[in-house]
Amino acid sequence: MADVKTYRYYVRSTDGRAIFGLDKLEAASAAALEYGFGACLVDTLAQAYFPMVQEVRRNASGGKELVFVPLGGWDTGRFGPDRDLIEGIKKGHPAIVHAYLAKGASANARDEKGGTALHWAAGRGDAAIVALLIAHGGDVTARDSVGQTPLDVARKMGRAEAAAVIESKGAT
Repeated sequence: MADVKTYRYYVRSTDGRAIFGLDKLEAASAAALEYGFGACLVDTLAQAYFPMVQEVRRNASGGKELVFVPLGGWDTGRFGPDRDLIEGIKKGHPAIVHAYLAKGASANARDEKGGTALHWAAGRGDAAIVALLIAHGGDVTARDSVGQTPLDVARKMGRAEAAAVIESKGAT
């Protein structure tokens, strides 16, 4: 993807339908709070062990505040958005995955053993992330280095919800 502007911070709407990037933390925080409860702010360049996701939650007085989700960063940005996408899938938070897709990662990113992002999501059993990857073009028929499809992985791991999402897209 040539000439795509990427940002450090991404704000995901409460319903997960919208995501957009911002350069400044203050602007991203304000946007997340404006979206309201359940909206997320993702720092795609969070350092290892530092929180990378904040979620808008209700505070003690009933107002809105951003609260860190206990998911630390890794060596983000060092190896590119595709590898970061797979690392984000391992964290298991849809907002992280959505942020790296918005940042230009391929829904068909592969690890060093040929497993795709969808293989990783299927293995984790995260139906929401599986659906997000498929919506962004994730190939349900892709095979890893041992010939398994994401559906094979979901079934082998007993991930019924993830398997159902993949099957609903025509995979058998």
